[in-house]
Amino acid sequence: MRLGLLLSCLFCIPLFGQQVLDENIQSLVATYSEESQITCEITVNIEVEGMEIPEKAIVVDFEKGKKPRIKGKGLTLLPKKGMVNQFQELLSTPLQAIPLGEQQGNLIYKLVSLDEKSHWVTADIVFSKENYHIYEAKVNTRKHGSFKAVHTYKDGKYPTESVITFNVQKFELPLQFIGRQSKLVESPEIDEETEGKIVLQYKYLP
Repeated sequence: MRLGLLLSCLFCIPLFGQQVLDENIQSLVATYSEESQITCEITVNIEVEGMEIPEKAIVVDFEKGKKPRIKGKGLTLLPKKGMVNQFQELLSTPLQAIPLGEQQGNLIYKLVSLDEKSHWVTADIVFSKENYHIYEAKVNTRKHGSFKAVHTYKDGKYPTESVITFNVQKFELPLQFIGRQSKLVESPEIDEETEGKIVLQYKYLP
């Protein structure tokens, strides 16, 4: 999996036209469908077995319908459009939503992309049926493997912290991120069961 940051997919969510979605998914779409322009400072901590990676801080501008603008060096995004945009990409893609039940008062759904060109294939999401915040998402992508994101909220519909775990067997990241000069480094040979972890803490700026 290519490491960028998992800052992507939370904002722009056009309505679904021909799709027939149940009221829970329609409410979820409505929660994230407002026009949004957000600037946030993101503190990034990456934990990978056998590597020491210093903490990083970047500033990212998110605007509906545009690519995130990143102020900071040695960093790319994962998924392709970043983490504070993750919900956007999932919910703006033509999809099938399959209810899987409830977990501690939250709803569980499997989303299946109906767009052959989307970056993701399936996603298992857990969200609140009271405020329709997404608390967990396990996403299978077409090119970069799978990852799981767990989100924490205080005020507002966007998370204050995201913890992302992923398989590091094919992990790559910019060497500049760990203070070297070359562009990319592959992870050391490690067991397939080993996971990498990224902790993102968000501070939303006026």
